Amino acid sequence: MKNKKVEKKRMKSPYWFVITIALFLSITILAAAVKTSIIDAPKWNEKAAGIWRLGEESDAMPARGDILAHDGTPLAQTVALYTAYIDFRDPRIDMKLYRDTVFPHGGGVDTLNLDTLCSYLAEKFPVKTKREYYDYISKKRDRKSSSCILAENITDLQYQELKECPIFKKKRNGRSLGLTRNRCYKRFYPYDTLTSVVLGRAMLATEQMLDSNPSYKRNEWHGSSGMELKLDTLLFGRYGTVQRRQEHLGYGMYEVVAPVKGYDVVTTLDMAMQDIAQRNLMHMVKSQRADYGTAVIMEVSTGEIRAMANVERNKDGKYTFNTRRNYAITAIEPGSVVKPLSLLMAMENGNIDPMREFNSEGAIPEIGGYKKIGHYKNPITAQEVIIKSDNRGVCKLVGDVYRGRYNDFVEDIEKSGIMETAELPLPGAQRPRLTKNMEFKKRWQYFAYAQMIFGYYNRYAPVSTLAVYNAIANDGRMMKPQLVKALRREGEPDIVYEPECVNEHFCTPLHARQMREMLHGVVNSDIGTAKIIRDGRVEIAGKTGTAKAQIERVVINSKGLPEYRESYYEGLWRLAFAGFFPYDNPQYSCIVVIDKPRKNGTSAGGVSGGVFRAIVEEMYSRNMLDCDVNYVPIEGDKTPPRHNVSYEADEVIYDYLAQYPMPDTSAVEADTVAVATSDAATVPSVIGYTPTEALYQLEKLGFDVEMTGTGRVAKQSIKPGIPLQKGMQMKLTLK
Repeated sequence: MKNKKVEKKRMKSPYWFVITIALFLSITILAAAVKTSIIDAPKWNEKAAGIWRLGEESDAMPARGDILAHDGTPLAQTVALYTAYIDFRDPRIDMKLYRDTVFPHGGGVDTLNLDTLCSYLAEKFPVKTKREYYDYISKKRDRKSSSCILAENITDLQYQELKECPIFKKKRNGRSLGLTRNRCYKRFYPYDTLTSVVLGRAMLATEQMLDSNPSYKRNEWHGSSGMELKLDTLLFGRYGTVQRRQEHLGYGMYEVVAPVKGYDVVTTLDMAMQDIAQRNLMHMVKSQRADYGTAVIMEVSTGEIRAMANVERNKDGKYTFNTRRNYAITAIEPGSVVKPLSLLMAMENGNIDPMREFNSEGAIPEIGGYKKIGHYKNPITAQEVIIKSDNRGVCKLVGDVYRGRYNDFVEDIEKSGIMETAELPLPGAQRPRLTKNMEFKKRWQYFAYAQMIFGYYNRYAPVSTLAVYNAIANDGRMMKPQLVKALRREGEPDIVYEPECVNEHFCTPLHARQMREMLHGVVNSDIGTAKIIRDGRVEIAGKTGTAKAQIERVVINSKGLPEYRESYYEGLWRLAFAGFFPYDNPQYSCIVVIDKPRKNGTSAGGVSGGVFRAIVEEMYSRNMLDCDVNYVPIEGDKTPPRHNVSYEADEVIYDYLAQYPMPDTSAVEADTVAVATSDAATVPSVIGYTPTEALYQLEKLGFDVEMTGTGRVAKQSIKPGIPLQKGMQMKLTLK
């Protein structure tokens, strides 16, 4: 009986084994099904979606074009920068990082690969020490992070070098093991505030941009001000397309239609002249405690704008180059700098002998003659009218020519070509605003007519006023002010903008020559209103202008909307000086306007004319003017120092941008220019000065100066601010 039970038990045992195996397999299959359909569902859904999206096309972002100076120097560039990551999701990178070995310098366990990586990172990106990199990477891994950042804001070249680190050298599918990157774009302005108002700024599309421009996308870079805004469609480029395709071990994006980079815009700006104009303007505006100032330099033969500078006092009382508006293109009442235009209209339409004497009484008969203000000489000549800036005299000359048809005077100005001089690629550029079609039925209208002859009622942007002086220097040919020279594709000119003459006969060559002589007398005669600036190495010609300053007020109009209105500011003036140089062979024209100077004893000749003279003298000292038989251009001396940039970028970025070396500007304020003065009680800063300027300022204070190098002052041996002692030795390093 016992043998039967044992035999029966032996017969049953294989069945139980099969059942157990089957049960185990069933449970395993069920668990796998649950894991696949529930736990891993997102991963498989993503993969399925990837397969579903095969062949799908999407947009490829174009690169934004650059803005360049006339010689090709970059003024604004979009740079592709990268953030490099370690991807801990790749199991092989984890195995390679953490093979235990003794840390070479003691203090724990590490791996040779991690040690090599940390050494490389500490050397190339010294934001952390080698040990700090080690602790950071290890901590990220211990916390089971999916990745950790190795380096931020690096160039493609730096990323390629990082891929050569031994830990990343083994590649799979053409990609470095465990290393990945994200790309972002940044817009760099190597000269920062030097051209901020003219160039403007570009940025990632803001909510306000998206609301006002439905075609914009969030990841796009668009201009918000200046040329960046006005030329946005040219700079932006055209989208391309990419397609999702199957790869050996995954998916990849392949370019179907290449995106087209935006045009590179070549401007007419010269950074050396821009620096000269801006620095001298800042010095005068600050010393005069004025509200703002603007200066424009234009090439006579072409109309190309070489510099456009703006300075303003902000709400904090500090002076800055980042002004609220571009005052060079803002229409204002010009004051007496408009008298040459008024007189030229009369000379072109009447018979005026500049040297013939006349009596200025009864200038505008309908108002009983213009009221006498100050000392007026009678008889007087047309030449003396300009030299002495005689209001009544110019009214008499113009009024006699246009008597009975006063509105023709405004029409002739409109036809002269001046209306086209403000057509610049800048937002807010204002055309001349002329008072037209007056009925002349009331006395005040004749009075307004008299005032527009010598600088009120009609409004002209400084750049339009400058175009008149440029035409006088150019034998009567009025050139259109030009700010864009060419558009480039891949370094080659695509569209070239030739100099444009808006009026070949703005005035006759004879009248242009006669007016040049009058403007020369303004500076170089003993009765000229700008005789204070006549002593210099370069002869200049020009005209002063003084007008009542105005203040803007915000009022609510009849529709309940805010509106700007202007009224005259009693006791304060707007001072201007416009002219050209060298007098015998005009190469450049220039205008300087300074609003509401508050220093006693100011005059247009001494203030705006003083800036004009300083610009001319510095250009001469830096061999920018062909006014000497021994003239030899020194290209190195024309290179201005690069100003501080607003982004935190290291020298690798500057090397990438192929810019000039950064000078030591630690002694210069961020938004102002330090200026040495003769009555300083402490050592001044002369950083950024030309050798001539620095030598003049320091020797005047009793320094014994020694210079090394060429260019402009980059370092000085004695720090600014310490007590001044005569006989001190100063060593200057030029770069």
